[in-house]
Amino acid sequence: MIAANILLLLICLFSASGFQSFTVPHSKISSTSSLLATRGEVIKAAMALPLAILPLTASAAALPSSKPPVVLVLGASGRSGMSTIEACLKRSIPCTSATRTGSDPFKVVKLDKSYYTPYPSPVDVTDLSSLKAVIEAVKPTAIVYAASASKKGGNAQEVDYGGVKNVVEVLPKSTRLVLISALAVDRPDSQGYKMTNSMGGVVDGIMYQKLRGEDEVRKKVKDYVIIRPGVLVNGKDGGPVEIAQGDYLGGGLSRQELAELVVDAVEAPETDFTVEVYRKKTRTALQKEFEGQGSIIESGGSGKERFKGVVKDK
Repeated sequence: MIAANILLLLICLFSASGFQSFTVPHSKISSTSSLLATRGEVIKAAMALPLAILPLTASAAALPSSKPPVVLVLGASGRSGMSTIEACLKRSIPCTSATRTGSDPFKVVKLDKSYYTPYPSPVDVTDLSSLKAVIEAVKPTAIVYAASASKKGGNAQEVDYGGVKNVVEVLPKSTRLVLISALAVDRPDSQGYKMTNSMGGVVDGIMYQKLRGEDEVRKKVKDYVIIRPGVLVNGKDGGPVEIAQGDYLGGGLSRQELAELVVDAVEAPETDFTVEVYRKKTRTALQKEFEGQGSIIESGGSGKERFKGVVKDK
């Protein structure tokens, strides 16, 4: 049994890490002192095994393996960004926070940080060089864009359009982009659009700029998901969350519920689509004349199966 376990571990090192260094999280190490702690010791022990069992290597190495995505969250100091990181950690998905100041938003938050890494330098979505640097350092398989206009971070044109445009420009071809946008950006004649778009200050014109950002993604990114949340409310759980397309329905949901959907989108097999999300019990037509101009998605389940049935953007 001991010999078989050693061989299996050696096989994993060959197939998964290519003889590169590896790290075992402290939380995964038992208290016994008999565990082999280094790759060198594993190899040495395996070399002493009878040659008769070595042919097992080929079949064992052929076993399929899946790696979790590596998620980079831009705008991680905001409440939606922080909630997204927490949702990643619940699923043991490695994630990195990137903030405009370079500070760790979870520095004083009690959280299991086994899979969490704060990026130590400032990342401003309006600055291409800082975006290139963090992407090169992290090498993410997915980027979540949770940044939006703020007094210190930039106005709507700079962040909700310009920042998205910058990310699109430096996005690696193999990386998925999940953009958090807003409900009703496709409905400029709706009351919700007009009210939000004319709030003034740094958010003046934000609906228009968010739609411009969406359009950049749809035109130039090969692997993306755009999520338009309804009104963000307090309370972590308010019942089933509904998914719609066509920008004709809305409602409310919490940031935690939104974050779970964002991580579902990171892992979903479907790609290149736009959805509106809200609690089912809060479902409301954006305006009466919009009824029937879209569709409600019958979810295929939870987690990465949640978006089964979505229609790709044209």
